[in-house]
Amino acid sequence: MKQSKDPFEAAFEESPPESPVETEAEAEAERQNPRSSSSVVAQPQKVSKNKEKEKEKEKEKEEEEEEEEDNMDVELAKLPSSGDPHKMAKMQAILSQFTEDQMSRYESFRRAGFQKANMKRLLASITGTQKISVPITIVVSGIAKLFVGEVAETARIVMKERKESGPIRPCHLREAYRRLKLEGKVFKRSASRLFR
Repeated sequence: MKQSKDPFEAAFEESPPESPVETEAEAEAERQNPRSSSSVVAQPQKVSKNKEKEKEKEKEKEEEEEEEEDNMDVELAKLPSSGDPHKMAKMQAILSQFTEDQMSRYESFRRAGFQKANMKRLLASITGTQKISVPITIVVSGIAKLFVGEVAETARIVMKERKESGPIRPCHLREAYRRLKLEGKVFKRSASRLFR
């Protein structure tokens, strides 16, 4: 489904036509050097350079706005609770039992996510099409987040079995991935790898 832009947004995104009125800097340069033919020749180059700079600035601005949208945090307390009150009470009971370390990890997990722009780019490279809808991006980001959580959780189990503490190391992640693969939680490749 194609999203239509608000007419005001579309008008704002369009660059205004260049004014035929000369700027003060050009007028000052003309006064100082009235017979210089280089100013006449250089003017089209200035215009093309200015257009290029404006296009680059607009592109950077759009990328920044897209990143800001992706990184927006929603305060869950402000949202109306549409869940079951029994489940909410149960969740509160569980959260109250968390240690400080567990609560810190849980908060990090809740805040963490993949940027929509990066996920969209990845999906476009996989599917070969540029038309990736926002809901698909959100779903795939959620699945990826669940997978990363599963790997991290399994890596913590590996650490407990080995009686190790501290941060998760690459060896723990590799073992967790291997175990998940054995359990069938990791999809097998349909095509063979080109490079190893």
